[in-house]
Order: sequence, then structure tokens, then C-alpha cells
Amino acid sequence: MAAKNKDDIMDALLQGSVEDAAHETPSLAKLIHRSGEKTRLKHPGGSASGREKKENPGADSKKKSTHYLSEEIFADLDEARDKINKLVHPRLKAHVSKSRIVDQALRMILKDFDEKGEKSPLIKEILKSTRRK
Repeated sequence: MAAKNKDDIMDALLQGSVEDAAHETPSLAKLIHRSGEKTRLKHPGGSASGREKKENPGADSKKKSTHYLSEEIFADLDEARDKINKLVHPRLKAHVSKSRIVDQALRMILKDFDEKGEKSPLIKEILKSTRRK
């Protein structure tokens, strides 16, 4: 019964005037944001419990990202995954992915950059590739 007494924000947005919709938009945004938080907490990988972090301290939250790779690097990445799978114990093969390889490679490159700054191979390669253009 209580649900019927509450405003139906989506209905108001769809049927109301532009002024009504503008008035209800902040409420809808809050509702969507709260719903997203609940879904993330229920999701197996999205738990924010302290226990999970203690059990797997290296497990950071992940974000999807899209970056363009040259065709050569893309092929090399597939080849590297296949070679790593041949080197690791069969039990670990499920943990070898292109995403994990890229994540680890970037960690190593960025750590080196942080330590060496402008003398890092990353800067040298970027400068070399910009000079060619």
C-alpha cells in the first residue's frame, strides 16, 4: 500500500510536462544511483567486505577500459598468453588472460616510469615515436 502513495518518478517523467520532468530528474538520479550501489554489493565480485580484501589483498577493483592497440601488439598479446599458458601449471591456466597480462605489464612500466621519470624507457619510446611523425 505504501508503494502506491509514493510518487512514481518514471511515470511522472514519461507523462508529465518538461517542467515536471526537470523537477523529478534529481530524484530519479538518486534512485538510480542507490539501485546501482545495491546491485554492486550483491554482485560476487563487487563485495566491499573486509574479509574479501584480507583473503585476496592483491585483488583490486577493476574498471573496464577500451584502448586501441596496433595489430602487431594485439597479435603479440595473443601469442604471449599462449606461451605463458605453456609455462604455467595446468591449474593456473584459467588465471592467465590478456587483461591480466596487460594489467601486469602496465604496472611494471608505470613503476619504472615512477622511479626513473624522464629517463624511463616509456618516455624514450614515446619521444622516439613522436619524432617519426
